Amino acid sequence: MKESKLEDFYNEVAAFLSKDGISDDPAILDSYAQDESFCDRLAPAFITWPTTTRDVQLIIQSATKFAIPLVPVSSGPGFRQHADTVPNQEGSVVVDLSKMNHILRIDRINRVVMVEAGVTFAQLLPELTKQDLRLLQPLCPRGNKSVVTSALEREPTLIPRYHWDASDPLLCMELVFGTGDVFRTGSAAGPGSIEEQLATGQAQKNPLGPAQFNLFQTIQGAQGSLGIVTWATLKCELQPTQQKILYFQVADLRLLLDFAYELLKFRMGDEMFLMNKLAFASLIKADPGEFQSLLSSLEDWVLVVILAGRGKFAADKIAYLEGDLTDIAQKHNLTILTSLSGIDDAQMMATLHSTSDTPWTNRYKGACQSIFFLTTLDRAPTYNDQVVQLLASQFADISDMGVYIQPETQGCNCHLEFQLYYNPNNPTEVDTARTAFTAISKELMLSGAFFSRPYGEWADVAFDQMAPESSWMLQKVKDIFDPNKVLKPRVLCFKQEGA
Repeated sequence: MKESKLEDFYNEVAAFLSKDGISDDPAILDSYAQDESFCDRLAPAFITWPTTTRDVQLIIQSATKFAIPLVPVSSGPGFRQHADTVPNQEGSVVVDLSKMNHILRIDRINRVVMVEAGVTFAQLLPELTKQDLRLLQPLCPRGNKSVVTSALEREPTLIPRYHWDASDPLLCMELVFGTGDVFRTGSAAGPGSIEEQLATGQAQKNPLGPAQFNLFQTIQGAQGSLGIVTWATLKCELQPTQQKILYFQVADLRLLLDFAYELLKFRMGDEMFLMNKLAFASLIKADPGEFQSLLSSLEDWVLVVILAGRGKFAADKIAYLEGDLTDIAQKHNLTILTSLSGIDDAQMMATLHSTSDTPWTNRYKGACQSIFFLTTLDRAPTYNDQVVQLLASQFADISDMGVYIQPETQGCNCHLEFQLYYNPNNPTEVDTARTAFTAISKELMLSGAFFSRPYGEWADVAFDQMAPESSWMLQKVKDIFDPNKVLKPRVLCFKQEGA
């Protein structure tokens, strides 16, 4: 890319952004050059920090004028993990939305929150608690992770009974297409402005539309390649008055599956997830001594189920739920545990519903590469056996692997995640983890694993080998919404010449 184009872009954008809205400071640029993944290192040409939708629109229009590729970023610095915020071509400009960080509305009656793209979990969760609301959130999210980005990327949430569709908890959104046009989805599209809608009691809660056009499903998972989302509404639930944590431990994962399916069928419990003991101990204990003590006391697999009640009959509801659950557990020859050694209820609830400064998956050895996809609960043991055998035969020096299984859409499918732990300061472990990550990912894809969020190198297999017909169709979508190919070029299947 010609330097004159970059210089002209810089001058034009600097003229309309607020003070300190654009930077070419090498130290700042370097912080965006790489993440926790194994992607190639490449620094952007500039960083921009828009503060309004109009700023985003003007940045995209300038990028189109000078043919500058844009990389949207919303989460705070450090520990980004999927290569989706690192430039993949020279002369790229990062559009950092972290200064668009206003909580626009918390609506307890309609159980919905409206937030700008830069609002983080650490910022939002305490404010929702004040309103006796809770977000349908992922497991122990990083504190400076963008709430909107998490929803756009369809990160798994903890409560399958409230997870009705793959898009949950995302509702309506405002975005700027690669054409520079501003668009609102669902009921937010109108009629009337947002203020006029609010005056008539609307809450921007219906994501479908406008008309028969459900654009939000197209934008989800697009990794910023079709449009830049500036705000979104997300569904919430009422905060429970009382909760009770129940644990189940077994040596064989298969012994838990029929039981879990029955609980999901009757929508029993709120939070529910399964882990192998290494992942579970890493989640709960950061202190090495406490981690080893807990690890040695656990069976190979742990299922966590949390019962919840609200209002003055909360205790009664939990009592009858526990009674029904006990009957189901006895039928499956499982023992209910109301506690585990070294874990108190307060610590467990804080772990699940608070945030962390660093990814909890990094606690064990300092770094982790996660391989995750969608499948069904009954197929999880087969995939687990496949990965264990592959590690044993080809990567014997990787002895430690975490497994996290999160039921979704009321048990219709699940998020299955294999966590490869390694020491980032040991070159041998880094190289082995990189090789194992690629080999296991390809093996799983060829075995039918559905990589619904194909980051980085996954996209080549997911689109080129597994779904070439989808690639052709999505190219047409890209041509409509980003005809000049300025938004996140060369990601997903958008790798044609000039993109």
